[in-house]
Amino acid sequence: MTPTSRTDPELDSLIDELTVDCHDDDEQLMGFANAFDEVNFPHPGTVIGEDVEVHSVSPAEDRPELIATCTRAGRTYDIALLDVTINADANTSHLIAAYRRWTKYR
Repeated sequence: MTPTSRTDPELDSLIDELTVDCHDDDEQLMGFANAFDEVNFPHPGTVIGEDVEVHSVSPAEDRPELIATCTRAGRTYDIALLDVTINADANTSHLIAAYRRWTKYR
């Protein structure tokens, strides 16, 4: 990894904004979850090359990560957000990128 890829001031600023009053990883995760509550869903996406519709993002009940609730062919699936590519507006895409960055460096 090059040193320049370790810094992204815009994403770092968003991460700081979402986690400013958090004391641990669980609270930081909730900061991201709260931010996704403001996103207007659904958005189209893909999971392992298959088209899905993403309806929401929320914390997992049994592990410390965010889960995307998706539908495909009339069925609903809960999939780790990190495993979904979402085609969203710029603000939502920025939020997803910040979450990916946060998970990588926490």
